[in-house]
Amino acid sequence: MSKASLDCLIAENLAHWPEQTVYASRDTQAVHSPLFPVEQAAIVGVSAQRQREFAAGRFAAHAVQAKLGFPPTAIPMGEDRSPIWPAGMVGSLSHTADACIAVGALSHRVQAIGVDVESLVPLEDTLHPDIASPAELACLDSPPGLAALRIFSMKEAAYKAQYPLSQAFCDFDALEVVPEGLRFRHSVAPFARGTILPIRQWTGFGLCLSLCLLKRPA
Repeated sequence: MSKASLDCLIAENLAHWPEQTVYASRDTQAVHSPLFPVEQAAIVGVSAQRQREFAAGRFAAHAVQAKLGFPPTAIPMGEDRSPIWPAGMVGSLSHTADACIAVGALSHRVQAIGVDVESLVPLEDTLHPDIASPAELACLDSPPGLAALRIFSMKEAAYKAQYPLSQAFCDFDALEVVPEGLRFRHSVAPFARGTILPIRQWTGFGLCLSLCLLKRPA
């Protein structure tokens, strides 16, 4: 789905968007200005589509930096392929084939963010067991294929939020759907078993957008 679709989905739900965060969207099919050298180096030798997706994500991230009052600086790719944000801010990136989103916040207010955007297309039955249990699928008021897609997106967003704090690669079964969000089935330091990761999710305009925000303790 297009950037316009993503913008419409966010605009329709802006009243429920967390006030601690800012976002920016970009078209992954558009031509963007040159990247910083360290960013450009990260995509040498990859496909043209991947180069466009990466560039759109970085320019969305640069726009988020500006909205938070930071000067535009490079956002390198770490060895684990995750973006390295400048000191003082946290952020997350996601994209479909046609649109990407960057979400950021000041690190003294927010510990971590995870965002995920997906085309709102039901997942095949054979994929469901790898993503969610029958009980988890039944938690959502959606047909099984769409419920699986929505849970996939939730868990992707939650994984991105927890990773900067845990540095742990979690399987889909590490988290389970509960009414409050996603709950750790077992401890993943610094998260104890039973810790809830809150999830906000919106669907519409052919998209599913999920956001996990971990605030600083009061």
